[in-house]
Amino acid sequence: MKSNTDYPSQTSYGDGADIRFNGGEASDTSGSLLGKQRPSGLLKPKESLEMTIVVEKAPIGGSNECLHTQKPEERPSWTVHVERLENSVRGFWTKHKRRFTFLIRCLAILAYLVYFIYCMKHRFGDEGSFTLIGWTVLLLLAILYRVFSGRCGCCGRLASFLTLSARWRIKLRYGLYAATVLGLGTYLGFSVFTKHPQNVQSLLGIFGIIAVGFLLSQQPSKVKWHPVFWGFVLQFCFAILTMQTNFGYQIFMWLGDSVQRLLYFSNIGSAFVLGQNFRSMGLAFGYAGGLIFFGSLMGLMIHYGVVGFIVVRGGRALSVVMGTGPVESVIAVANIFIGLSSAPLLVLPYLATMSKSELGALMTCGYASVSGEILALFIASGAPANHLLTAAIISAPAALAVAKLLMPETEEVDLTQQTGISAEGIGGDQNQNALSAASDGALVAMRLSVSAMVNMLAFVSLLSLIDGILEFLGERAGFHGLTFDAICGYVLFPLAFAMGAPYEDCSRVGSLIGVKLFATPVIGYADLGKIIDNRRVLEEYVSNGNGTWRWEGTDIILDSTNTTLVHGIMSEKAEVITTYAMCGFSAFTAIGISIGALTSLCPSRKVDIIRLVPLAFLGGNLASFATGAVAGLLFIPY
Repeated sequence: MKSNTDYPSQTSYGDGADIRFNGGEASDTSGSLLGKQRPSGLLKPKESLEMTIVVEKAPIGGSNECLHTQKPEERPSWTVHVERLENSVRGFWTKHKRRFTFLIRCLAILAYLVYFIYCMKHRFGDEGSFTLIGWTVLLLLAILYRVFSGRCGCCGRLASFLTLSARWRIKLRYGLYAATVLGLGTYLGFSVFTKHPQNVQSLLGIFGIIAVGFLLSQQPSKVKWHPVFWGFVLQFCFAILTMQTNFGYQIFMWLGDSVQRLLYFSNIGSAFVLGQNFRSMGLAFGYAGGLIFFGSLMGLMIHYGVVGFIVVRGGRALSVVMGTGPVESVIAVANIFIGLSSAPLLVLPYLATMSKSELGALMTCGYASVSGEILALFIASGAPANHLLTAAIISAPAALAVAKLLMPETEEVDLTQQTGISAEGIGGDQNQNALSAASDGALVAMRLSVSAMVNMLAFVSLLSLIDGILEFLGERAGFHGLTFDAICGYVLFPLAFAMGAPYEDCSRVGSLIGVKLFATPVIGYADLGKIIDNRRVLEEYVSNGNGTWRWEGTDIILDSTNTTLVHGIMSEKAEVITTYAMCGFSAFTAIGISIGALTSLCPSRKVDIIRLVPLAFLGGNLASFATGAVAGLLFIPY
């Protein structure tokens, strides 16, 4: 008689019903559970021997009394030793991981420094060497920040000093007001107005924008002038650095050239996918490649924390200087990189509880700035890259200042509840790798490019329809050349003049701003790019002494070559002012985008969002116009 442990692990029956037992659990070959079973006399409760059950069809004509046994598979002895070695290596790495990581990083830095020194010795003085120096300095600063961040205790000592000196804050504040006004006034008087007195014209626009914001404010008596003052001061300081100093101008010129080179690499991908003549396929295919490539780069920068680091640290610095809350300050900086509909994700936990003033500031900053992908599209359209980069940066403090002017804070805000903002809010899925982040960024940019192209197709067609209707109505009354551009040129003529545009260019500047407002800034920048190219063509034409030229409406005719420069030309100063004034997402088409994005993120604030949209939209435009006026005030032809 067999003992209880001597049982079959596989049983086959002639009718095809085979059963596998795995620890007392029976199942058929399809995996369906037949039920927990422990056949009497076969399994002991504590036995762990695995039993394999195979279901097979009995051969036709085969015996119905077939019974055989299959023993469990035994592991080769060598795999046990491999497993022990594997566990030992894993344990050793886990124990010494930090040391190995530190050693690898040190070796990588040392190797890079050796490479850098060799490159400087091999060739120095050209543009490439200075580019390498710039990236090396940024790398060293990042390493130093990583090493010493949170260890020196400077922030704590500074906070302690400010707490002890609280009774001197009022005196210090007004002293700084006076010193700043005196310093900026002296600088403008000696460095700007004496050399370029026509730039005084732009002061009319700056003070006019502040006056309009104050008159249209929700509660003018509640306006706190501290953030308004320092917002415009920061805008002035950034503009002076980038437009008045050769060092700052060269830095942003280098950054602009770097972006242009990046966009050049996208041409290789576009040519591979669309062919060498992709530029002749129109705006949709000509510029979409650059937009998608730049979106992929933005996805990588977000994944590696570069964007998050800049946004959070920049927002905290802006909060300290302007005295605004952490949420609205971080949003102001975030909109430089990630745009109107994506930036609110960074402060999603605070949307339901933030004050109306903070909510209005969030929307105003979105309208006054553009995302990195859209900035690349503007550059590809022909706008000057260095001026666009400057405009995107200096618009952030101006937008926050205008928001606090139009929608002053009237509620009690607990700033201690806004200390949890971190870079992880815009880091996407923390489990994805770099390739996934690049792919996601490209897909987001693709959807954005499709949306931009569809809107451009629709609005160019609508503008043509409006022009046709206006021309018909004008001709019936004896007026010729009545178009949408012409009407915007007349209506916005005072605005262009107040920003500092030369008198003869004000109509053209006003028409471009009108196209940006009522259609989309992409169309405005496309027209501006043509005007900039026209000026260069005309300058080359005149310098070569090829012949005469003349105006014909808004176009220029080159007589010798019989060439028409559509849209004519503007002065370089007018081009710069227009570039700064249009750098924003404050077109009427953006209102629906912002309402849809914010109400989907926080449905409980739908009523507040809809009520604040008109003022926020106005604030975004005023901030952009203030940026244009500052550009006109500090413009120096190079």
